[in-house]
Amino acid sequence: MRIVIEDVLTVTMNDRNEIDTLTIIIEGEKISALARSSEKQTYNKRNDDCIISGKNRLAIPGLINGHIHSDITLARGLGDGLTLYEQDNDSFVSRKKWFHIELDREARYYSKLLQYAEALKGGTTFICDVPFWHYGDDLLSPFINTGIKGAVVLDYRKDFQTGALIEENEYFDTADKLRKNGFIPIVEGPAEEGFDRELLRMLKARADELDTFIQMHLAETIWRIKIIKEKFGRTSIRFLHEEEFLTTRVIGSHGVYIDDEELTILKDAGARIINCPTAEMKIADGIAPVTKFFEHSIPTGIGTDGALWNDSADMFSEMKNLMLLQRVTNGASSLDAGSCLYSATMGGAKVFGLEKELGSIETGKRACIVLIDYKKPHLVPLYHGKLSNILQIITSCVRASDVDTVVVDGKVVVENDKLNTIDENQLVRKCQEMGVKRFGNFH
Repeated sequence: MRIVIEDVLTVTMNDRNEIDTLTIIIEGEKISALARSSEKQTYNKRNDDCIISGKNRLAIPGLINGHIHSDITLARGLGDGLTLYEQDNDSFVSRKKWFHIELDREARYYSKLLQYAEALKGGTTFICDVPFWHYGDDLLSPFINTGIKGAVVLDYRKDFQTGALIEENEYFDTADKLRKNGFIPIVEGPAEEGFDRELLRMLKARADELDTFIQMHLAETIWRIKIIKEKFGRTSIRFLHEEEFLTTRVIGSHGVYIDDEELTILKDAGARIINCPTAEMKIADGIAPVTKFFEHSIPTGIGTDGALWNDSADMFSEMKNLMLLQRVTNGASSLDAGSCLYSATMGGAKVFGLEKELGSIETGKRACIVLIDYKKPHLVPLYHGKLSNILQIITSCVRASDVDTVVVDGKVVVENDKLNTIDENQLVRKCQEMGVKRFGNFH
């Protein structure tokens, strides 16, 4: 059975940045054809075609959320008003050890389901999850149950607070199981306070053996930069470069404090960046030089981070905040709407080496497509001709709740704003009950 999305205004995000009214034909997991309505092209209809009308809808590629911590979602809203340093060192969050008891194995599992469901309903089809705690099969089943695709960053520790290492065989077995099920295992690198030459060599070798990326929180805060300067006499990026750790495998999350010389180092090394603008604002990290990332052709994507640092997994909000942060810093024309959408689609795909599979609506690519219902007061007028406001509408006006339909690898996962994969109402009830029980009388 084919899926046919008829006559939908499509933002392709291809190399030519084409926007046109298209009929999108999906067979199996991939886009098999694009028929241009403007050229009166037709396709041979089949009796078993699943027809989706594109009327009053806007199609964009599935969004790529490059950095989340899903297993802490039930703690949404906690830790507000605290910097990352305070959360980590001097607050009820640190004294509660990041809610290790409240967020037991069951709570972490449902946290993941809740985060993935929210992401899918908001048009995200690929996520890079950075779990706080490692529990084998619990990393895989939430992906399969909800239908979202993505990558999992595997910590080298059983618990980041104790530092106890995961056995190497268990680590590689988990990575192998993820890959066999169609997900990308990524090696977790240490944050600056954990930099150690022997550890970095071990993790680099592990990534080489797995032929995968290394994700690490990088140059996020002033206090972490200070730690590295005091320990090694140089900044994080310069240290990693001198240790020959900084390569095309490295994905640096946040990347707030990067100077001009370091931009050149990152570009020459082929490293990548995932920025989380809402989190940078919420916990007062600072403003990353994202416009310079683009100027230096550094692959750049965006992420929402976890519940304690954002409260939301709305990638449309993330795009808008990315744009506004750069504009308030660098001027009203410093970052355009198209670049923000690019960072959430093709830019994110390039970060994860998936630009030939994801990030745009093109024949032969995986069918990850989002339909937005634009017949709403906050989204009209929408027009595309000699003058177009479509990219501005997507970046500045669309909300996650405007997503109507989501196709992931050729499967309709969200239809008429409802998840087809899991019982959404049951999930919400369960998470509400668990949240109240575990945090409602919290001291």
